Amino acid sequence: MRTFALLSLVVASGLACADFENPTTVVDLRMLAAEVEPSEIVLDADLSDPSMPVVDPANNPPVMVTPLIVDPKGNGRLVTYTISACPNDPFAPAPPGGGQGGGAFPSGGARTTVGSALCDENSPTTWLLTPHPITNGDGFAVQPTVDELTVAFTKDIFPDQYGNLHGGFDLGMPLTLDIKVNADGEEIRAVKRVLYWGRRIDAAQMPNQNPTIDSVDLFYERDDATFDPVDTPQPIPHDRDADFDVDVKPGVTSLWIRPSKGNAESFETTVIDPDTHEAVPFTVPRETLRYRFFATAGTFSPPTTSSEPETGFVATGPIHIESEYRLPAADKLAVDAAGHAVVAIWIVVRDDRGGESWQPRNLRLTIAPP
Repeated sequence: MRTFALLSLVVASGLACADFENPTTVVDLRMLAAEVEPSEIVLDADLSDPSMPVVDPANNPPVMVTPLIVDPKGNGRLVTYTISACPNDPFAPAPPGGGQGGGAFPSGGARTTVGSALCDENSPTTWLLTPHPITNGDGFAVQPTVDELTVAFTKDIFPDQYGNLHGGFDLGMPLTLDIKVNADGEEIRAVKRVLYWGRRIDAAQMPNQNPTIDSVDLFYERDDATFDPVDTPQPIPHDRDADFDVDVKPGVTSLWIRPSKGNAESFETTVIDPDTHEAVPFTVPRETLRYRFFATAGTFSPPTTSSEPETGFVATGPIHIESEYRLPAADKLAVDAAGHAVVAIWIVVRDDRGGESWQPRNLRLTIAPP
């Protein structure tokens, strides 16, 4: 069973910086997420001759890709991106913090990310999918051809410790999308994956639906025993043209940001049977949704929360998915004459199969005099 993560890789021109920002604080050009729709595709191919798979074009839909690219210090400069695709490299190392663990497979075991390699721009099996740079904020529909998908399936193969071959044909094939962002010559690159199945696992399999966050609220204090809000949570409206006013009283150093719970699904996948060493259907009763928090100033702790207990833990009560937003120091804020400072925040939700979406908000902090 494979699950997938987005990995952002910044291409730096120098190594002189020693004072690194908290990863939840976004100060430079950065890609925080990428939504793909659909995020899982069942080709339902005729594999009676594996060397000549037959795919009905109707089962190979275009994929709408919408990256979340932010550029806080860009002063409105033009930001564009391009998308290339290439086969997954099952032997590439998994991203740091991916929770891949050990195991006999190059990508790790259940609930793990696959390899994190970018596409080789000089490879004949790297395909540019965008005809021209796309303006940031616009999504773009890409559609790998049947021939490209066939190559990707044949490249995503690896042996287990018994010499049996596995890969995209029996575990699901994660096609790598390499997203290159350009802002006046500054470039960053990131990997996003779309999960393809050559054939339906079983009659119960339904393609992934991206998780969503319907609402976000804010409260100032949490009970240390129950973790429930002490004060009444305030909904933060989703209005792109308005800032939500937050009065920061003297002595207040943090508050809590809470997204609504996403739509966690059950789903069908495959795992390697420990006795036969073959891929067999496996039902996940409820996927794990992970929430990541970002802000242009201040920090979040924890940076990521989860809808399910982490491996090795058992929930003894309700699971809380909120994160504590630690207010930035005064010297980190651009405060206007009225004592206001606007901070942008983003909450990204991701599921086990590469589906993700996000909610943005603007907080207008009113800093009380000391």
